[in-house]
Amino acid sequence: MYERLRREISYVRGLLEGNNTVDRKSLFRLVDVLDELLEATQHVEARLRELEDYVEEIDDDLNELELAVYEDTDEYDEDLEGFVEIVCPECGEEVLVDEEDLDDAEVEVLCPKCNTVLVVEDATDIEPRRSGVNESLT
Repeated sequence: MYERLRREISYVRGLLEGNNTVDRKSLFRLVDVLDELLEATQHVEARLRELEDYVEEIDDDLNELELAVYEDTDEYDEDLEGFVEIVCPECGEEVLVDEEDLDDAEVEVLCPKCNTVLVVEDATDIEPRRSGVNESLT
């Protein structure tokens, strides 16, 4: 479409440069080119509006999805209040321990993944160590 418009503009320019006087044919040809440019611009604007509407719908859907995901995360965090995460030094599994249980002098926790017994000696220092015994629940 634009290539044809370029040819038309070049043709009108040639007509105008070739004649010292502007004739009626040149002016009509120029008006035709302007009319086609107007139609092309209207088409582009209509398509742009469609794309803007589409992007807005996608944005709304994404916002709803983000709300759903982050709301679930907030609820999950609230469920974990009162628990402390301990990472098993053997397998890297995160084990949840009730904070109240850490009030004792020494707490033994069994890793659910590798069955390593983790010993937490101090509630202020939550660095687990392996006990000398590795219990296997088979």
